Amino acid sequence: MAALPSVRATLAERFLFNFRMPPESLANFLPPVPWLVPQSINGYGVVSFCLLDLRNITVAPLPTVAGAPLPTVAGLTSISCAPRYAVLDISQDLPSPAVFVTERQTNSAFGAWFTSLGFSAPHPYVEVDIRQENDDTKLHINESNASAFSASVRPTQEVQSELFSSAIAFAAFIAQGVSSYGLSRHCGRLTKMDLHKEDADYEPLEARYVHGPLVEQWQAAGAVFDSAFRTSGGRYEWSYHGLTEGSKG
Repeated sequence: MAALPSVRATLAERFLFNFRMPPESLANFLPPVPWLVPQSINGYGVVSFCLLDLRNITVAPLPTVAGAPLPTVAGLTSISCAPRYAVLDISQDLPSPAVFVTERQTNSAFGAWFTSLGFSAPHPYVEVDIRQENDDTKLHINESNASAFSASVRPTQEVQSELFSSAIAFAAFIAQGVSSYGLSRHCGRLTKMDLHKEDADYEPLEARYVHGPLVEQWQAAGAVFDSAFRTSGGRYEWSYHGLTEGSKG
């Protein structure tokens, strides 16, 4: 399989909605591999919904697509979103924090098409609406003409969380998750990539509501909404490492 391209982008805005879940329940959302286990924070597993507003996206060329190289693609924008499960990779002597995602989605029609060419995990298309109403930011994601996620948040000075004592503690938690694994179209194999980021400070948010089918699924498994944060600015770079064997380690 040809190497996947690296992607660089400028972060316009990032939102993360965090839920605390019993680790044994979180394990049921992970792939059936023995080397990914829930990461525990204050006795809880952490599941999050992440939304990224990316600008100035540049994509290195794929070596070949249908026998011919694709040129570098530059200047794209995309609002991407994904469920994020905090895990430990225990395949090495020293367990390391990592991230598992079931699926990444994008509001870029080109991005959805492009990732269908040589990527083992395409990014399906979704409609994303982010709007400001006075102090509130309202976010809505539509998938196949049905509501997939919605939330309303506003800035707050206090972090009220059982997972993170401060915005600095949350930033440190996010910084740990460099490597991520995701489902692929190849049965029994996961995609692997590293995200190197230069985040600005995270600001805590008060959530007026957080809804969606995935949220309901998490809540049915014992999840409780914990906290929300926003950041802006910084540079992101994803390095793709192709597929890993399901029996790794």
